[in-house]
Amino acid sequence: MQFYIKKGPGRVWQKNPIISSLHVLRDAIIFFLPIKQIPSFIVKLLYGVEPKFIFFIHPRRTEDIYMAFPPSVIMRRILGKNLFIKTISLFPPVVLSNIQTPQGIDGLVLTSPLLSENFLKNRKGSLREAIKGLYFGSKLVKRGAVFGLGALWPMVTRRGLALIPYAKSKNITITNGHCGTLISLFLSIKKLSTLSSIPLEELKIAIIGVGKMGENLARILYGRVATISLIDINEARLNLVEKKLQEVMTETDIQKYTNHKDVGSIKDILNKNHIVVCTTSNIRRIIRPEDIPDNCIIIDDSRPEAIPRDLNGNRVVLEGGLMQIEGLIQSYDFGFGIDENVFGCLAESYLLSFDSTGELTPTLGEVKFENFNKMVSLCQKLNVTVGTFKCRNKIVAESQIVSILKRKTHLSSTIPFRNICWILKIDRHIEPEENN
Repeated sequence: MQFYIKKGPGRVWQKNPIISSLHVLRDAIIFFLPIKQIPSFIVKLLYGVEPKFIFFIHPRRTEDIYMAFPPSVIMRRILGKNLFIKTISLFPPVVLSNIQTPQGIDGLVLTSPLLSENFLKNRKGSLREAIKGLYFGSKLVKRGAVFGLGALWPMVTRRGLALIPYAKSKNITITNGHCGTLISLFLSIKKLSTLSSIPLEELKIAIIGVGKMGENLARILYGRVATISLIDINEARLNLVEKKLQEVMTETDIQKYTNHKDVGSIKDILNKNHIVVCTTSNIRRIIRPEDIPDNCIIIDDSRPEAIPRDLNGNRVVLEGGLMQIEGLIQSYDFGFGIDENVFGCLAESYLLSFDSTGELTPTLGEVKFENFNKMVSLCQKLNVTVGTFKCRNKIVAESQIVSILKRKTHLSSTIPFRNICWILKIDRHIEPEENN
């Protein structure tokens, strides 16, 4: 696959217009071709690899469509926005890129033309689109291959559970990637602890958004860090997570704090934590990104991104959920440059494809923490590590991170170990968007 980079200020990744048009035509033919599976040698001829896994994503915004399919810019000008969106949504799924690794565990990045803004508006339509992606992907891989869900696909497929009947009919393994994402967030926090020389058990972590990923992160950090401050708009959801945590460690002191749209109170909470992790795209229902105080290290794992990327010296927004696979080669820019870094959910597809022993299990519904530990062990074996600290495609200097964290060393004596603070921002007319 061939790509080019625009030169000059604000340069961005973009696919070659002619090549992208040929790829769309190629994929449309294969999609509508009445055949269950394309022979492996033809797949390799057309796509450059014999894929062991498929990673399924979607465009976050129309700019992603323009970059992956440049002729769409002309379509947009001719048709206008609304008709353009309707027209492009009729396109079948297309392959964006291949992924190659030294172990021969290669994959394909597959996308649907459905924009993220349309997911919640039409849940049934989103599920049908996911089935179309599964149908197309199954033609390109051998039986038993892994089909990994990225971005908002886990949410609209009930964390992959809704796709099980279709996956079984195609003999495809579905995973929602949540375990890989959780590993990446946990290892990122551990790395920040090591860099700053602040012991993990003294760290104070704020988690914005208590959907499934926020809950999973709280559970994996519970008992390992000094405090966890959970911020959400849904009181019932927070109570449910509290109940689950109490089943594991009933001796933990849980304190609840109610906050009714008091931005100053939330800013104060963020100031009292070393690291802030955002796991929801609906952050504006909690706090405006511009109101996030200085001297914050923010790991933004939401997709689409909830917080504008900031690298102003006093506040750093890091790309969340990144893992690094040594020797990996890819040609698609997910938004943080083209190198060995990938999303944790993609790394999970790679790990599952490598595991021929069946030790690992795909993540469907909830994350199983026994599987979490096994996956961490396999990461160590394959030298799959936590990703580079980045703000979009810029590498964040470790000295900048350490400088911010060191300013918060006084926090170590402010809140006792194993004390969890619950911050409720209640608005009963708004339901939080579950992310990842």
